[in-house]
Amino acid sequence: MRLTQKKIEDILVEILGEDGLSLIRYLSGRENVSEFDLANKTKKDIKVVRKMLYILYNNNLVSFNRKKDKIKGWYIYYWTLVPESIKYLFFKKKKDRLGFLKARLEEEAKELFFVCKSRCIRLTFDQAMDIEFHCPECGELIAQDNTEQSVADIKKEVTEIEQDLAELEKAKASSAKRVKLSNKAAKGKKPKKKKLKTTDKKKKVKKKK
Repeated sequence: MRLTQKKIEDILVEILGEDGLSLIRYLSGRENVSEFDLANKTKKDIKVVRKMLYILYNNNLVSFNRKKDKIKGWYIYYWTLVPESIKYLFFKKKKDRLGFLKARLEEEAKELFFVCKSRCIRLTFDQAMDIEFHCPECGELIAQDNTEQSVADIKKEVTEIEQDLAELEKAKASSAKRVKLSNKAAKGKKPKKKKLKTTDKKKKVKKKK
């Protein structure tokens, strides 16, 4: 499965917040980008940029090289996103979300939920009993919620996530197979025998005699 720009942005924005979107977009598809270039292109203070980069680094989502400035004498850091780590994080978050949604489906199946007309808050039957079936926010009488739509929405998202995960697993298996075949081919290659020259062949025959 190919990790689209949108997916990369969604994952990293969860970590950096919306303020980090410009930094993510400039880093994407580039290698060894100077932190000063990042600050300049994103119009952010260098300290803010460094803080964001260190957050990504602590999550293994970027790597860096450093080079010493020959004129000024200090080190400049050059940063690159790590696609494999981003893909792993995407996979993990999808699995966590899938677990949460499946738990939600179980809850929707066994619980009765109650809401007011303004849908200020959604309560279970026991919670509604405790407040005598009146909304704690607006004071309106609450009634049983129709869960059909919410269940349908959850099931739809579950299907989408399961498809994403299946594609990721397929891509991982395909990649592992290619590596295995490549290693097998490398081991199977026999070194070519050096052809003997005519004079070498004659010497070999004489030695046998």
